[in-house]
Amino acid sequence: MKGGKETDAHRPSGAGSLEERSARFEYDQSVPFDLEEQEATDRGTVSVQDLSYAGLDGRRIPAYWIAPTGRDRFAALLFVHPAPGNRSSFFNEGLRLGGMGIASLLIDAPWAAGEEWIRTLGTPEQNREIFTEIVRDLRRALDLVVARKGVDAGQVAYVGHSFGALCGGVLAGVDHRCRACVLMAGAPSFTDVAVANLPSLTGDELEHYREVMAPIDPATFIGHAAPAKLLLQFGERDQVFSRERSQAFADAASDPKLVRWYDTDHAFESEEAKRDRVEWLHMQLGTGYRRMKGKTGRPPARRR
Repeated sequence: MKGGKETDAHRPSGAGSLEERSARFEYDQSVPFDLEEQEATDRGTVSVQDLSYAGLDGRRIPAYWIAPTGRDRFAALLFVHPAPGNRSSFFNEGLRLGGMGIASLLIDAPWAAGEEWIRTLGTPEQNREIFTEIVRDLRRALDLVVARKGVDAGQVAYVGHSFGALCGGVLAGVDHRCRACVLMAGAPSFTDVAVANLPSLTGDELEHYREVMAPIDPATFIGHAAPAKLLLQFGERDQVFSRERSQAFADAASDPKLVRWYDTDHAFESEEAKRDRVEWLHMQLGTGYRRMKGKTGRPPARRR
């Protein structure tokens, strides 16, 4: 499945049409953010603000907002960390991109709570609803990104690692506000995560889990990410997802996409991968917005 029309062979059993499956991720956009914001701190060419907002279920979601200073209009992206991890996981990358004129919202995903969040997981049916709600909340996070002062809603991107990549694969197929997505150490199915964490999940129980998750699996949606551009990053030594499962994630993704493999494990402590991410995002989003006295928007094009 590489974009375009989906065939029956690629459609999960009992999943329904793409439109029906995407409808699972609809949400109430009228719920107020109820923002709580601390005073921003300037760090040279960027400002860092600690804030929190209300999730769809009322849960407070802590976040950092990193924005370039001296600009009245700029691109922005949403960062979603792996587990273990939290909103600080991509902090340094956010600072670097801020210095390049690109803002970032770095949120605490539910799994930042660690064992507390794990205890909320239960049956496959319960987990499917939990994961569905996470994607809805990511759409809400995008709402907050585009609502921030100075953000160009047409220049928005997403970065997700591990579970953040799986949820990002779904997000890319149901919400086309992101013009670019970086997905690190992803897999085609939420069942891959269960298998990695629950070795006892086998036989009929495993097949039931797989069937329940199929309608919301990343592979079901990432083939419809276009026209968004995708950078898919994988570790040669990933100890969580096999190369076969990682490649299946890449194969399911729509074009245009760039697939890169690195000499790293699932934690992705790779300076080369980090450099590629930052440079690729800079190339996709650009930094052509500058402060212009008395007006906003792109500066006039220079004639050669």
